[in-house]
Amino acid sequence: MLAEAMDVDERTMSQLIDNQEGAAIVRLGEALDRKMRRPEEGLGAGKAGWMADFSYRFGSAHRDVIQSRAGQLIIANNFTLPVLKYLDMAIGCLHLENDALTEPGWFTNADQLMYCAEGSAMVQVVWPSGEMAADVEMNEGDLVMVPKNYPVNIQAGRNGFNATFVMNNDKPIAMHMTGSDSVFKAMHPRVRMGAFDITEEVDRRAY
Repeated sequence: MLAEAMDVDERTMSQLIDNQEGAAIVRLGEALDRKMRRPEEGLGAGKAGWMADFSYRFGSAHRDVIQSRAGQLIIANNFTLPVLKYLDMAIGCLHLENDALTEPGWFTNADQLMYCAEGSAMVQVVWPSGEMAADVEMNEGDLVMVPKNYPVNIQAGRNGFNATFVMNNDKPIAMHMTGSDSVFKAMHPRVRMGAFDITEEVDRRAY
């Protein structure tokens, strides 16, 4: 039936089915391997992060956040990789130097699945109610799922931390509790002083 469906003889069909003993992942023969190789033309840093509408080179892409002694963050969304719009997802790469710490924050419109590619980190996730949801050490090969609106902070281990994370929104919106883009920074000092029950001096030092 397969031979008839593909309009080939039974001998050819038998070769298609039986010749390859591997499954899912196979190794090419030397002759085929040579034919598959292509020179990388026009894919240098001059092309920024772009390779094509369906691929993206993180190594030469614009850094969304960069701190020379702490780490860097790159996020590919529907603006930088248009196909993500149809998949309703975004992809990020996070690099932290040893002992570096991310600002506590959360995504308001996206869950994130984080994969540790190299190194290690302590990851704390907090319920929206304020209770600790997770306090775990991530090592190479580990996954951590962080739901939307759950604050999370990450501290790299002694050998640094490299992670890839996937979000189920093509335009993820991040909110941070500290730093120059803190959600509290634009609030009136009296609001912060009342909310945190702190003095004006403490507020001035913090914000």
